[in-house]
Amino acid sequence: MSLQWCKCKFYIPKRYVVLFMIFIGYANMFYLHSNLGMAVVEMTSVKNITHLNGTVEQKADFDWSSREKGIILGSFSYGGLFSPIGGVLSGKFGGSRIFSIGILITALVTFFSPILLNINFYLFVVCNVVLGAFEIFSYASVTQLTSRWCPPDERSTFFSLPLVGMSLGSGVSFIVSGWIMSTWNWKILFYVSGIALFVWYWIWLLIVKNDPSEDKQISDVERSYIKEKINCNYSNEKLVYPWKKILTCVPFWIACLAKFVTGCGYTFTFMYMPQYIKDTNNIDIEKIGYISMVPQICAVISGSISGCIGDYMRSHKILSVTNIHKLLICSSTFGTAVAFMFIVLWSNLMVRIIAVSVIQFCITYALMTILVLFVDLTPKYASLLNSIANVFYTGSGIVTPILVGFIVTSHSVHQWNICFIALSCLSSVIGLLYLILGSGKLRSWANYIPNNDSSTIK
Repeated sequence: MSLQWCKCKFYIPKRYVVLFMIFIGYANMFYLHSNLGMAVVEMTSVKNITHLNGTVEQKADFDWSSREKGIILGSFSYGGLFSPIGGVLSGKFGGSRIFSIGILITALVTFFSPILLNINFYLFVVCNVVLGAFEIFSYASVTQLTSRWCPPDERSTFFSLPLVGMSLGSGVSFIVSGWIMSTWNWKILFYVSGIALFVWYWIWLLIVKNDPSEDKQISDVERSYIKEKINCNYSNEKLVYPWKKILTCVPFWIACLAKFVTGCGYTFTFMYMPQYIKDTNNIDIEKIGYISMVPQICAVISGSISGCIGDYMRSHKILSVTNIHKLLICSSTFGTAVAFMFIVLWSNLMVRIIAVSVIQFCITYALMTILVLFVDLTPKYASLLNSIANVFYTGSGIVTPILVGFIVTSHSVHQWNICFIALSCLSSVIGLLYLILGSGKLRSWANYIPNNDSSTIK
């Protein structure tokens, strides 16, 4: 079928509009997520307070221990344990609806976070758990949207650009949050993020639908093209999940482990790098923001080119789908492992920044590849698979802060190095496992229909 988009030469394919909206959503959410690491540094930093009588007192807003900081930074990820619920709800009600609900709740909770924090420490922790739960619902729903909107040859690009938004949001956060806190205070950070998410929520409702069949703005030609290319048995009837097939799918579980280790690396670099830089170089908060943005720029570059490379190799049949996934995921895990060891072996600040930039570069295209993998394995149930994998990803966000809180008690270089060595070893092991057991082939049960002939469902 030759595709002529529309007689109107200015017509923009609706699936690209959906992609752009997801991109902005990811940028907003990760702007919020990255704020927490920067805000904790500012909340616990000792500042000079001048009283009315002229005396100067050195005091931090909150005197949290290393373990308490770990609880706060990890609490965001506890909500991710509810990810499978988001996957099931996306399959039942549609990805667009669940995404918008997740953003709305996230906006409201973010806006009121400073008030809750001043009331009680643990109330703020619970607030972050709720925040993480509804945010992860939004992430799970994106896979569902992609399985409905994106042709196979465009999947890598479709997933990579939202990840660019993720990195862009984090990078902008480091600069903007540093500037806001140095100009005003950390509370303004939460108010700005909440308002931005709320505005974007209303825009999303007006533009994005669950699939092309519900969208009145898409052209008939593009709607037919997407339906033909996806070629998957979607129906409006209730989804029935082949649980036994899913739970015994080895490539899926290996991908979950790969997502766990990338989550460990991502959580460590974007939550703890501001604190690590401060401990080892004694730099003020605004400069830390600019330094921390460098790895995010590399992540933006990675997301911009890796998706195009993956789609090019797939469309030109340079490698099989399985080998494309192995190449990208294994090069990411091994590259991350080497970069972590460079941080240990060289104490120069520039070397550390370059190493962390490499880590962010590798992690970004690994996350993109894993998202594409779930749609390749089984498009119909991709949202569920991704939501289960998100439990591993967010689990890394729980485990990492707890371990760092126990290891890094005196903020010495030696203690930080223990963390880097552990992450390097973990990345290497997972990389070897995926090299041996990973696969990207479409599962024979991808279009599972209950009571179907057993000879066609394996």
